[in-house]
Amino acid sequence: MKSIKIIGAAGASIALLAGAGVQAASAASPTCSALDDPIYQVVNPKVGSSLLTPWAGEVTKAAKHGFTADRGVVFYGSTVKAAGLVGVHRLYNAKTQDFLFSISSTEIGSAVSAKGYVDQGTSFYVSPTGATGCRVGMPRLVKGTQHRVATLTGESATMTKAGWTLEGVRFYVATKGADPAAPETPAPTPTPTPTPSSPAASAGPFQFAVVPDTQLEVLKAGDARMKARNQWLVNQKVAFVAQTGDLVNWDTDAHEQYDRAKVGMGVLTANQTPYTVAVGNHDSMATGVGGSARPGKTWELVRDTRTLNHYFSAEDFGNVAGAFEPGKIDNVYATYQAGGKKFMVLTLEFAPRKAAVAWARSVVASHPDHNVIISTHFYLNGNNTISTSNGGYGDASGKYVFDNLVSQYPNIKMVFSGHVGYAAKARVDTGKAGNKVYSFLTTFHEGTTNPVRMLSVDTTKGTVSSTIYAPFDNKTWHAYDQTVAVDFV
Repeated sequence: MKSIKIIGAAGASIALLAGAGVQAASAASPTCSALDDPIYQVVNPKVGSSLLTPWAGEVTKAAKHGFTADRGVVFYGSTVKAAGLVGVHRLYNAKTQDFLFSISSTEIGSAVSAKGYVDQGTSFYVSPTGATGCRVGMPRLVKGTQHRVATLTGESATMTKAGWTLEGVRFYVATKGADPAAPETPAPTPTPTPTPSSPAASAGPFQFAVVPDTQLEVLKAGDARMKARNQWLVNQKVAFVAQTGDLVNWDTDAHEQYDRAKVGMGVLTANQTPYTVAVGNHDSMATGVGGSARPGKTWELVRDTRTLNHYFSAEDFGNVAGAFEPGKIDNVYATYQAGGKKFMVLTLEFAPRKAAVAWARSVVASHPDHNVIISTHFYLNGNNTISTSNGGYGDASGKYVFDNLVSQYPNIKMVFSGHVGYAAKARVDTGKAGNKVYSFLTTFHEGTTNPVRMLSVDTTKGTVSSTIYAPFDNKTWHAYDQTVAVDFV
């Protein structure tokens, strides 16, 4: 794809990716599976126009230019050409701050030549027809110089009453059910791939592991703690390993800490033990040399995870079934089968963007038969309360994540985080269905040993027993030993 810019209010620009020009639809009819990329919408409340984009990072940037009403994922299109699909061109008028989305070459030419729009190229691909049940028409409305694609159930009728004129359905996309999804109930992800079986896939008890902040284990060459822990976990035949962030302490031009982390975590990859790494603030450009926050806007710098994504991929992790952003590990979900049950580890970025939370909702909603474990760097405060801030970084607080994700689905069973404090027994909260959710703080920042929280799961008895152990020097922390009752699905 080529790089272009959108021109926002006052002439400011926002970088994004886009394709080439209008693509003619082939004779083949597009299948539902071709329309599987989430498309986000943000509205400018002042002028009424809206922005549609397949790039989640653009949602935050657009807020600077008046597009502040974040609707999350509103439908599914495609970011690549496929048989039967056409390109939706995005046009922008800097004078009126209006975005116009069109698949008509005639309309695009007229908008550019006579109405002051700049053609920014193809933003995403859609179906020009609604021949199958999986595709829903997206109506477009106009009021004065402003255009909006109606993506909410009943929005066309509401807008018509408010003085907007319906221009008709302009293209077709994939959604869940007969109506476009509302922003607080994003359309579920496509049918998930089969859940892999782990070495512990039988109905008997099994173990999974949660690794706390490891940033002090990669500061010096020759530190064997990370590699030793992971080899011990391989020997224990754990079903899964979730590292909850701050894998490294800071980045340098030589990336030596990432080199060491790659070797240490490579033990799991080499032995086909599935794992994930949550993004911590120290794993991003928000943290500078020495471990302190870099000057600048930390809530933007924390989204710069290029080095982490250069060193680690979904292929390294194994069992990853989907990602919020293609080619990035910042927000992914992995599935496995153990103890005769299906499990999912949903990994969320630091103080996640609301669009990432909306994506997570769609993932959980489309996997009701999976027991969901959330791994994220910052969720609980050091005193074991749910955070109500972004910790100085990122976007959503732990409270937002609880209110909009954790509490909403009874198949979410546990949440693991680090970042602050030391460790704690499980915090117990109640979801809206009356279900219990257990949240564990495991941070440590140990300078001489290598703790890991081991979770022993017995799906028959409905119990999870937690212990913390350091294989490097055989140290235990019995103060945090605990067994909780879990109603597995």
